[in-house]
Parts: sequence; C-alpha cells; structure tokens
Amino acid sequence: MSPRSDGHAVRVPNADLAAHAERLLSAPRVERRELALGFDDSTADSTAVHVGGSAFFPLLLEDVGRATSSVHIVEFGFKPGKIGDAFVDALARKAKEGVPVRIVVDRNGSSPEGSSRALYERLTGAGVQVCRTSGTQARAPFGPVGADGRPTRWNLHSLGHIDHRKFFVIDGRIGWVGGAGIEDHFEDGRFHDLFVRLEGSVASQLQLVFLASFRWLGGAVPPSDVPALFPPHEAADDAVPALVLHNAPGPFRPITDAIAASLDAARTTLDVINPYVTDRGMIRRIERAAERGVSVRLFVPGTPNNWACGLAQRFHHGRLLESGVEILEHPAMLHAKAFVRDGEEVLAGTCNLEAWSLKRFFEIDVLVRSPELARQFGERFADPAVRISSLGRAPEGAVDRAKSAALAAVSPLL
Repeated sequence: MSPRSDGHAVRVPNADLAAHAERLLSAPRVERRELALGFDDSTADSTAVHVGGSAFFPLLLEDVGRATSSVHIVEFGFKPGKIGDAFVDALARKAKEGVPVRIVVDRNGSSPEGSSRALYERLTGAGVQVCRTSGTQARAPFGPVGADGRPTRWNLHSLGHIDHRKFFVIDGRIGWVGGAGIEDHFEDGRFHDLFVRLEGSVASQLQLVFLASFRWLGGAVPPSDVPALFPPHEAADDAVPALVLHNAPGPFRPITDAIAASLDAARTTLDVINPYVTDRGMIRRIERAAERGVSVRLFVPGTPNNWACGLAQRFHHGRLLESGVEILEHPAMLHAKAFVRDGEEVLAGTCNLEAWSLKRFFEIDVLVRSPELARQFGERFADPAVRISSLGRAPEGAVDRAKSAALAAVSPLL
C-alpha cells in the first residue's frame, strides 16, 4: 500500500512507514502540508506511565544511554539547568560514540539563539544536529542550528504555529510522549507532569513524525539510515492497540477529534487531566458526560502559571460542578494532559483544552487501549493527586466573577 491523501492529511499505512520516510529523506524539500500525517491503528508491546520528573527523567536518560542507532527528540522547552545539563552530557556522549542524535526545538520555548545559546553550542559542538521551529518570526532561519550561512525564507504561513510537542524516539523501538520540557521546574516538582513510555510497532509512527519535521526544517538524514530507523517489529502476544495522533497546523486535527470522541464515548468513568481548560465545546462535552451518569473527575492546577487562563477556566467551574463533575485542584502547577476513559482507554501527550493547542499548535498525543495502562494512571497519578488536591470552586465575589467572565470571553486569544 502507498500513502493516500484525503485532501487534509497524508495517510500512511503501517506497512509503508519506512518507504514513506525514505521518500521524505530523498526529497529536495518537504513542505509543511506533508506534516499532516494520519496513521492506522498500531500496537505497543509495553506501555507505562511515569509521573513526576524525578520518576521519568532518570528513565529517559537510561534509555538515551543505552541507544545504539539513533536518538531523536522534539522538545518545546530544552533549557540550561540541572536537568538540561544532564541531557546535554548524555546526548553529547552518544554523538561522540557515533550514534546520530537529532533534535527539534521550538525557538520560543527553548531560545537556542538567545539565553540557551551556550547549551546548543555544546550540543552542536559534540556533533548533535539541532533544528528549530519559529512561530513568531515573519522571516525565519531554516536548517540546523550552528550551520554556516544558515538560509532564511519567509515564514508567514507558520506565524502563530508554535511547536508544543514533547516526544523522544530511541533506536526506532522506544517512544516517550508527555507534557514536560527538559527544564528544572519539571525535574524538581514545581510543575507536575507525566510521560508515557511505549515499545513496539507504534514507535515507527513517532519516528516518521520526527523525520518529516526534521526534514521540513532543513535537517538532513541519509536515506540509507532508514533500515536502522525503522527496525522490524514483531508484535508480542499481549500487545495492545496504540496510535500516534499528530496535530499539524491546518484542518487535519486528529488529537482534537480524538479528545472529543473520548469525552462523548465515556460510559462509566472519565478522568480529565489538563492545566488549561477553556474551550467551550470541550467543556460542554465534559458536562454532558457527567449529566448522563459518568463519574467525571477534572484535575487542574490550584495555582495556574497563566493567571488569565486560570481565571477564564474558573468561569466554567460553576456549570461543571452543577452537572456533577468533581473538580480537583492540584497544589503544584499541574501541567499534564491526559484522558482516561472507562478504565480501558488512555489518551496522553501535549494537547491542552484551549484554542491554541486544539486548533493552531503542533501537538502530539498517543492513544492506547489498555486496562493495565489505565490502572497505572489511577495508581500513579490519580490516587496520589486526589489525596493532596483541594476541591474546585467557582469564582467568588462580584469582582472575581466579572474578571472570569471577561477572560472567558477572550479565552481563544489567551
């Protein structure tokens, strides 16, 4: 089978992932429309959720340390600090060993040419290839960071389209998808987040997303590397259904559609974990789930890092509470984004429930149908969060209600 277009997306069958990658790597240029990748259901041989930077960062570094063929990373925020330096050291070692290390970062989230310049000079000096996206520059550089004579071209079609993704692909066999940047506030617990680790065939879908993005930004990967980047996978007997969902700017938004479908399909239980809940359509779907008898829990930060978005979100708390939703405000800056439905399906990644993520940013999520992974979410995230969270509340007092209403009205712009 070969890739097919439905007008909005390039749909790549699992059997054609490597061949499609080879075409992208051989092409003189990759256009942004080619990043709208749609996939069929795949499988994961193992899945696990790891909650808190003190849990997932050491395991990520272990996987990097064991890499033998490639390390590919997309990160909105990769900055200097304790954890940033640990990753630089690990990635530089790999590159010096001859393992290709390639990274895509967002210019706004990582500042590779500004405050983080020294970090990226260390990476590129060690042989790491780094490209960056830029959603706020009308004329932007393309090609690897640090390359001589970096070309620039007009970037008008990408203005406003931040790369908010955070994922890792190691040796084409291991994938990590979550919400945390490589930044100290995720490592020390000030921001509470999680990653899902997957092994198996689904890693090949993450690999294709990475390669398409890297080539779009001007990075070069030898087509001869494709066999190593897409190693053969033989599904284990207990493999579970898994699927990579990738929102690239444009009309094809599979994550947005999957979130809506999950909220609408909930029958018994629904946990919604998200720091920025302001999209009225999604909020109404959460309300309807509770109204039809689903036990709904909404986990949000008690003290959001974005005060305006926090007040806009709280505007909706009254109706959510009236519909039967239990709102739990986490004492840390809860930054995780996940949906756990009916104890059998998990959707987790980078997408927030606000207009920028749902409609404009680059986002990535993974959908896994696994009672075991859902159980892990309960044990490792939900149960501890319930014990330390406060019950959510609606705005109190005329001033707070007025502020919340005003900010809710302009929330698509926040």
